[in-house]
Amino acid sequence: MDPKYRASAKSDEELLDTIENRQLYLPETIEASLEELKSRGHIFTETELSVIEEDVQAHRNNAALSGRRIGFANGNYKNNIIQDPDAPSLYSRQAIYGFTVFFGALFGSIMMAINFAKTKNHNNIVWVLLFGALYTTIQVIIVQSAHTGSSLTILFSIISAFILESFFWNRFIGNATFYRLKPIWIPLIIGIILSALIIISIIYSPQ
Repeated sequence: MDPKYRASAKSDEELLDTIENRQLYLPETIEASLEELKSRGHIFTETELSVIEEDVQAHRNNAALSGRRIGFANGNYKNNIIQDPDAPSLYSRQAIYGFTVFFGALFGSIMMAINFAKTKNHNNIVWVLLFGALYTTIQVIIVQSAHTGSSLTILFSIISAFILESFFWNRFIGNATFYRLKPIWIPLIIGIILSALIIISIIYSPQ
């Protein structure tokens, strides 16, 4: 929904509360709230306007820092998480990285594809799923032929997690994108169930 339209439907108190808690909202929402209050005759001092503008710019700058680190060391991803209903609901960078490491490239690519579906990158859903499928196929072939077991599998998973974050996220979602945090319970349950099934099949498979 257009931030200006949403702002026009709010009361003065709601708009002021949005501006007061501006770290939880999209910069566009703050700017629209500010303009709407001005149009209703609310007076802001030059100091107030300057502080709000600086905070909004700092919010944008902090969000852009999220891509400087990759993987579990990247604590900057929290700078992009807000509560604005106009922001897309996405699995976080950390969530996708972690699920990819523990459950594989295909699992992580599906989560990334779900994120793409919530943004303007629908055309890239096929590419990220294709990457996950091809990468997993190559991984299985190499691991089985190398007979090295879990160590090589973990290495492949870490590399695929790096690719999903450093290439697919940075290129098609963007470091500076603000989003609402999507709960991870569904993929977690699915991942545990699939892992349990794999373990059971290994235990009871013919020797």
